[in-house]
Amino acid sequence: MTGFGRGSYGQETTKINVEIRTVNSRFLELKLRGLNLNPSLEHKIRKLLESTLQRGNVQVRFEINSGSDSTKLSFNRERFEIIQDVIKKIHVDYGQRMSLSDIISTNDLLTIDEPEELNQGEIYKAVEIALNQVCEMREKEGTQIQKDILERVEKLQVAINSVGEISDKYSSEKQIQMRKKISELLDGEAIDENRLIQEVAFLSERADVTEEIVRCKSHFFQLSSYMSQNEPVGKRINFLIQEIGREVNTIGSKSPQTDVTNQVIEIKAELEKIREQVQNIL
Repeated sequence: MTGFGRGSYGQETTKINVEIRTVNSRFLELKLRGLNLNPSLEHKIRKLLESTLQRGNVQVRFEINSGSDSTKLSFNRERFEIIQDVIKKIHVDYGQRMSLSDIISTNDLLTIDEPEELNQGEIYKAVEIALNQVCEMREKEGTQIQKDILERVEKLQVAINSVGEISDKYSSEKQIQMRKKISELLDGEAIDENRLIQEVAFLSERADVTEEIVRCKSHFFQLSSYMSQNEPVGKRINFLIQEIGREVNTIGSKSPQTDVTNQVIEIKAELEKIREQVQNIL
């Protein structure tokens, strides 16, 4: 899910600003930029982000808001000359011309002269403030997604109930249709009622979708219950959607009724919308 947070902590002379931006991703991808953090502090911050966010493309930017003019940019001359030598060697050995911009950006050659002593606790506190804002934003988005999915589950339940009602009428409707056609063919001769009942029963059995409807209703109930749990349920919901899709495909292939086919199309459309929303949750 998407989220944004900004946290500041420290004294007016040296304040640490932290921005955290998150967008949806199948895995957790962390990128920390702006400061050369102490390795132990960076590990601690990464553990905090991993345990809290769990999934998503996460970009964390650190800034020092200094009240003095002591913060300056420095040009890394040694790095520049090394890269220039590499570019020349590539041209001589392989005949391939490359420019500096093909390898690095300007930011890679510029460094910020950071204060010698940065308060590690203040940096971590700024991260916590920004992270709390991100979580609040993601929670609001999650509430909207939950509401949307539950509304679509209600539509699915209405549609599957309609399928059941239509299917229940199939036997009597088919018997009337067959009786009419046979009467036209026999041209007034008596109809073999036993044979007619047998044929209708055979066709009704082939078109019976009671089992599929029962399983769909069970899956809908599970889907609704998952939406109220305080733990990752995205994979389980994805599995349920696949199972519902299989049942609905079976209903569509078994039932010859046009009205049932129309309901199947509606159910598939709603399932696809739920599938898209599920990609945003754990």
